[in-house]
Amino acid sequence: MKVYKRMSIILFTGIMMIGLSTFQISSGGFHVSGSMDNTPKVQETVATPVAVITATPTPTPEPNILLEEAYPEIHDLIKSYYDAKLEVDKEAFRNLVTDISYINMDEIQAKTSAVTAFTDITCYTKKGVGEIDLVCYVRYYMDIVTIDTPVLSLDELLIQYDETGDPLIFMGEIQNSTHDELVKLRSDADVAALISATQKEINEALKTDEDLLAFWQRNMSGEPEQAPEPTPHMGPRDLPPEEAAALEALEALEEDEVPVTDDPATIPG
Repeated sequence: MKVYKRMSIILFTGIMMIGLSTFQISSGGFHVSGSMDNTPKVQETVATPVAVITATPTPTPEPNILLEEAYPEIHDLIKSYYDAKLEVDKEAFRNLVTDISYINMDEIQAKTSAVTAFTDITCYTKKGVGEIDLVCYVRYYMDIVTIDTPVLSLDELLIQYDETGDPLIFMGEIQNSTHDELVKLRSDADVAALISATQKEINEALKTDEDLLAFWQRNMSGEPEQAPEPTPHMGPRDLPPEEAAALEALEALEEDEVPVTDDPATIPG
């Protein structure tokens, strides 16, 4: 078994993961062992007077393209999941996830305490592998208290259908082989383009909204209540080490980049 680290584009630490946060995923449900041998099988048959070689062709795999809003039931599930985050009620997650024991309400409350709404939710899906039926990349906006600009976010959620055919957000552990294949999906051109577009829009928002930028700087330090806000004349040497690192990271904005990390949290975003 392996802990699955969902790729994370961090906008502000301790409030919300942008782009694919981290959680443990469990192997209940489906199991795929080993790997398929895609080598064509060649059989030699002897006839008189000619030897004939026949080959079994390998089927061409269907392309796993990124689909936008292809599953209405997935959209409804995802919307209910984000609504439940704002309710701060563990029971609200019971019919939404595969294992409610992975829900940590203290972490959810900490990460959503500044969030007033999740809006414009769009679900992009790819076929999953192993015990995962679908991978859902969720693009949405967060309304943050005291911040005028809605914050664009991108989360990766894993979907598994239960025995009745209803989709659930998968939480637990996964097989090593499944983990590796899920990580590979992030490098697909269509997923990479979605991530890049999200990064670019986040960077533009940080450049144009000083309140959002200050909020991001404070939370990148990991101690938003104590970290001072830098003034225009302050440089990295004038700040505590953690805040200085956050300020230096802002130089990436000129290159249309934001920090990307794997965060071993216990639950999704």
